[in-house]
Amino acid sequence: MSGLVVETSSGPVRGFLDREVPNWRGVPYGRIERRFRPAVPAQRGDLVDATRWGPISWQVPIYSGMSWQVVYPDAVEHEECLNLNIWSPGADGGSRPVLVWLHSGGHVYGSGSSPSMDAWVYAARHDAVIVTANYRLGPWGWLYLGDLDPDYGDSANLPVLDQILLLRWVRDNIAQFGGDPANVTIFGVSSGASDVGTLLGAPAARGLFHKAALYSGNAETPVTRNEAVRRARRFMAEAGSLADTPAALAAVPNVALRHIHRKQLKNDGRVYYGPFVDGEVLPKMPIDAVGDGLMADVPLLVSVVAAEARMYDAFAPDMVDRMYAARSGPDPDAAHDAKVDFLTEKLYFEPAERLLVAAHKVGTPGWWQVFDYVPSNSPIGNNPIFGGRPVHGVDVPALFIDPDGAEGTDVDRAVGAEEQGALMGLARDGRLGWEPWSPAQPTPHRIGP
Repeated sequence: MSGLVVETSSGPVRGFLDREVPNWRGVPYGRIERRFRPAVPAQRGDLVDATRWGPISWQVPIYSGMSWQVVYPDAVEHEECLNLNIWSPGADGGSRPVLVWLHSGGHVYGSGSSPSMDAWVYAARHDAVIVTANYRLGPWGWLYLGDLDPDYGDSANLPVLDQILLLRWVRDNIAQFGGDPANVTIFGVSSGASDVGTLLGAPAARGLFHKAALYSGNAETPVTRNEAVRRARRFMAEAGSLADTPAALAAVPNVALRHIHRKQLKNDGRVYYGPFVDGEVLPKMPIDAVGDGLMADVPLLVSVVAAEARMYDAFAPDMVDRMYAARSGPDPDAAHDAKVDFLTEKLYFEPAERLLVAAHKVGTPGWWQVFDYVPSNSPIGNNPIFGGRPVHGVDVPALFIDPDGAEGTDVDRAVGAEEQGALMGLARDGRLGWEPWSPAQPTPHRIGP
């Protein structure tokens, strides 16, 4: 049992065995002293009982009328949510590759302990140390109030700063858990992948990670400062009598922030949250920073799913048609699948290739893969509305399936082993089983049955 008590900058933490693999849960890495302010490192304290999940960020819906439950039913939502989870083959002085997972959820929901992913597999089957984490979401993290009140000038891109604080904690402590702080790979799916892409443009993150893998994400998410201010003004307008100033908004109960979000959701259909180019945390668009060589020593794995955009069928029956028209699709009478393929190309394939082009320009190796399979254990993929096509998110079960377990079919496990093998090839030594992307070799590697 003594090997499960580890000294950290947050104090000693006591873990437990998760299916015979040492696991520490709910370890604090930061502290939020004031709402809408940058967090500070967690204070060293007494022994932490790291046997239970820590609090997660408050969750809000992404679309009006749609509420996806992607966290455990007994999850505790709390503003003080900066904690992480670690699985390791052993806190034994080893020097294993480290994986840090940034979760999905459109920047409004999800957590580092979502039941859809089982990080255990990387410690149990790949001899790696894996970290998952919680950080601020929705208006608690992404609402920029600095142009409405100069006193909140440091409220830009708070979740990005949370993630940088997380990576600093990993750098300072992961060796105690058998991980190599000089070999850290960050990876994520969907908005988590775009968080990875955003960190590629954050100077303060340089040196805190050494490889990066983006699954259905890109390095083009941040909006302009003007758009960030417009979003904040819109949120304040919806607050009405609840809060007429940023200071008043900082003082309302959490339930009031949820109420304001839902009011705006009802009127606008969706409330967008995410990073913006603020000039300091993000001096420029991340893809431009990549092209300028900010992370030239960080090899990349960029993955897309074959029919990503078919996912929009779940949001509204006519959403694919509306998005196709908004992007000047060439044939208004095209078949539905043709419109899906056009949107997948524009929204996923082309941003992926632009990132690879930017990296290649400064000599950074990058690998491109396409996931072309619908796992039998994917609740998303087996929704009949998608017609059996591999849509956005179907690759998550393959990323976390146990290749040596009993879940899924033999093909599910074989595809999962291939996808995990590509990630671990990147994480171990920056080499995958196929040629890196180049203008002479632009065809993506396809993962499927």
